Amino acid sequence: MKVFCIQFVLLVFSQSLLRAPDLTSAATLQPPPLIQTLSDGGDIGPQFNLEQSSETPQVIVVEDAKFWHNVGMRQLKKTIDNAKKAKEYSYANKAKNIIVFVGDGMGIATISAGRIYKGQYLKHGNGEEETLIFDDFPNTGMAKTYNVDKQVPDSAGTATAMFTGVKTDYGAIGVDSTRSELNAEQGRVESIMDWAQRAGKRTGIVTTTRITHATPASTYAHIYDRDWECDTEVPAQSVGIHVDIARQLVENAPGNKFNVILGGGRKPMGALNPQEVQTVKFEGPTETICARNDQRNLPKEWLQKHANDSVPAALVHSREELLKVDVKQVDHLMGLFRNNHITYSIARQAGEPSLQDMTEAAIGVLERGQTSSGYVLLVEGGRIDQGHHMNYARAALHEVYEFDLAIQAALNNTNPEETLILVTADHSHAVTFNGYPLRGNDILGSANLHKAKDPMVYETITYANGPGYFEHLANETRPANSSNVWKPLNLFTQEERTSPTYRNLAAFALKDETHGGEDVAVFAHGPGSNLVRGVFEQNYLAYVVSYAGCIGPAKDFDGSCSRGYAASPGDKITGSVSLLVAAIVSLLVAAPAT
Repeated sequence: MKVFCIQFVLLVFSQSLLRAPDLTSAATLQPPPLIQTLSDGGDIGPQFNLEQSSETPQVIVVEDAKFWHNVGMRQLKKTIDNAKKAKEYSYANKAKNIIVFVGDGMGIATISAGRIYKGQYLKHGNGEEETLIFDDFPNTGMAKTYNVDKQVPDSAGTATAMFTGVKTDYGAIGVDSTRSELNAEQGRVESIMDWAQRAGKRTGIVTTTRITHATPASTYAHIYDRDWECDTEVPAQSVGIHVDIARQLVENAPGNKFNVILGGGRKPMGALNPQEVQTVKFEGPTETICARNDQRNLPKEWLQKHANDSVPAALVHSREELLKVDVKQVDHLMGLFRNNHITYSIARQAGEPSLQDMTEAAIGVLERGQTSSGYVLLVEGGRIDQGHHMNYARAALHEVYEFDLAIQAALNNTNPEETLILVTADHSHAVTFNGYPLRGNDILGSANLHKAKDPMVYETITYANGPGYFEHLANETRPANSSNVWKPLNLFTQEERTSPTYRNLAAFALKDETHGGEDVAVFAHGPGSNLVRGVFEQNYLAYVVSYAGCIGPAKDFDGSCSRGYAASPGDKITGSVSLLVAAIVSLLVAAPAT
């Protein structure tokens, strides 16, 4: 019998060889059919058809709020079903508090380079063996970042996806892809902050950018275009229809109910500080910002709205003032520390708080112990992105280090049994970590100095595009009869290369470097963290928050919120018993009938 089996296998194999295509003519072969990522079986992802039959009417799928809600709920069901199959039931643990950390533009290359930068900056050895605090989070996944209308996204569309559960167009905030310049109500979607406030939770935002910038604005604003931060930016056809982002923060829910608002952006809020000092000049389109024309001082109006607080609301403009706030008593805190963005931390200006300072203050205001229903907080390390846009690699990587310190502060000041912490990026960047540098090589140094015969010395961190092209182009420094178009690195002084404003080389000339389109990592810690696994659409993160926090559209998904799967200390026994019952029921259902 064994001999017969061997003969049969040989026969089949020989027949397959006879039928095999000639690989030398592979170029003439037809490509495989396009894979459809959304099958009739209900897999996640939009369905794409390469060709439409002339006999079959074309079906146009509108990727609006309803579409993306269905995508998010299917992904949640898929994740929970897979957990049940593996007999893992901790997915149902509930989070009283939720903190979402967004490293704006912090793609995989930035995380890896940032980790090494941290180790070398702290002189912890070579650098490669260093860890970022979120490296140790127990659960990770990958999020697909494209916008409804763009393969490579922007921060407005991605933040709207993360905070509302609805993917949308490039540049849109708090509205789906049916948005209208002439109808501010069209396509409006709620955010995790709306859901949290409806459930009685405290809420807040912290950012190193302007508080009206795309990522923080996506937690509270609904507007056709992210650039409409001031009244002067709203175009004529939309005036009287769309209200600028700054006004929405202080006039409308959920923004006007935030307990914490910390970041930059005094100028679009109508509270310009004319004496502001900037000792290091950074460049780029984000270094300028609109001014109001309606003469309104929105921070003062915010203070007036909270005039009846039992403890007076706090409005602060410096680190010293921030640290003096009694965070255990004050209910509403606004801190605006710069006219525009908070300065890159590598060149921090006098009076500016760090992201760690702001994170600790925010948690202090939001945390109110067992008498509270908990809180939801956004913390954005927003200047990672802006450093990359200008090819300021050193500034961008130092922002990763500062971001890491803020996450450590959150872990130090929260109860891991009550608090779900998510760390992710909204998108990546066109930055590469390349070459074959030696172990322990300066991450911001040259990749091939150890190769004496290499005709061109190049940097480990380079960009596909951006303004660094212009600074590294050889021009008059190009040697005679040389094909090398790049300026030799040894012509830059050590002082120049270690400056916060030094630009790493970019291969294609652009005034502003672009984002990258690859998936971004998601790291999760705390109750509900194992809902983060595999690869998923970015909007799924809002459904993780909804299900784990018992807020919003997924709170009634399976009744687990009402069954007491709480992770707070007073509910440990109830949660454990409920999980045990769920496990037993699942086993009984799966057992074959006898």
